[in-house]
Amino acid sequence: MSFKKLLLITALSVFAVLSLAGCKKAGNNNASSDADVLIIGGQNPETGPIADYGSKTVLGAQIAFEEINADGGVNGKKIKFAHYDSRGEKTDAVNLTRRLLKENSCAIIGEITSGSFLAMRELASDGGTVAISTGATAEHVTERRTGDGYEHIPFAFRNTLQDSDGALSLTKYLVHNKGFKKIALITSTNNEYSVGLSNFFRDAVKNAGGTVVMEQSINDGDTDVSAQITSIKNSDVDAVIFTGYYQEAARLLLAKQTQGLKAPLVGGDGFQSPDLWNIAGDAAVGAMFFTAFFAEIDSPNIQSFKAKMLAKGKEADTFSAQGYDAAYLLVEAMKAANVTDCSDASQRDAIRAKLMEIKDFEGITGKMSIDATGSAVKEPFLLEVVKKADGSFGTQNLN
Repeated sequence: MSFKKLLLITALSVFAVLSLAGCKKAGNNNASSDADVLIIGGQNPETGPIADYGSKTVLGAQIAFEEINADGGVNGKKIKFAHYDSRGEKTDAVNLTRRLLKENSCAIIGEITSGSFLAMRELASDGGTVAISTGATAEHVTERRTGDGYEHIPFAFRNTLQDSDGALSLTKYLVHNKGFKKIALITSTNNEYSVGLSNFFRDAVKNAGGTVVMEQSINDGDTDVSAQITSIKNSDVDAVIFTGYYQEAARLLLAKQTQGLKAPLVGGDGFQSPDLWNIAGDAAVGAMFFTAFFAEIDSPNIQSFKAKMLAKGKEADTFSAQGYDAAYLLVEAMKAANVTDCSDASQRDAIRAKLMEIKDFEGITGKMSIDATGSAVKEPFLLEVVKKADGSFGTQNLN
């Protein structure tokens, strides 16, 4: 045998050994095979147009798991938070759910948007794994249609404030406290969250004694919304309700300022991002929205969380707070179910069962209980954007 041939065989043998070692190492990194670790999965948009929501949800959950692990973990085991970026895409949401099911996740925190959660909720439930959304607010998002009604999808949960409750509270404030009875409604028609929230606001305006005198539509991503504002300005309304996200809300605020429309812009928790006033500046002052979290409350737990978020370079908001609360909700259920091995389907089912039993859970987003649909029942905060004496922007509580 030639020296060159011997050298080639030796090199190939070394490569094979190294490759086998690498495969074993990769296998050992799978938390489901580690006797000392329980994995909780996460899938949310950490990049893309709504990355602010998803990345803060992830950060809030990370802070919670850091606290939980420092306090001894769950049933003698540490939590590994295996989170992945779904980019806000439904296809990615489905693929990541498949991945987390293969990794034997105890539960999944995600997706935050109604559209992506609707895409993956049945898959997670069929896999016998809890999926808890910290942001999906669409009607029946944890349920499936059956006959003339709906039934709870067993493993689908959300700890977010429900749109129906938020829309009703804010509309009552507008009509009864502010005397705003003539309302214009703008819907982002390619956004399930916006379409669903508009339905709730229509009903809420009617129930509160107001009237939707005009409706306009835009799409997520529209950069020119001046025509819609022009039409609304000519209708002499008291307030403008927009049911989409902060990017489009900021554009509407700027268009409203340019055209001199004084009626305030009002919306849901999709408004809650510092980028609302970072983009719109002074035009954002007076905008109102409902939300499940207010960071200025003088509570030790809230102020501790706020400080930890700031230490990581982010401000605490609804999404980070609901990510934090979701982590603690899951851990409470896991402790109650004495979970030690999430490759065991019966233990994952026990997590589901214990979540359904939760009543009066004290989170940093307030006291909540889980209802028969797997949704949290909680009261909203009503906030208004203000400019402070130092020139910075923030929000004040209207409740």
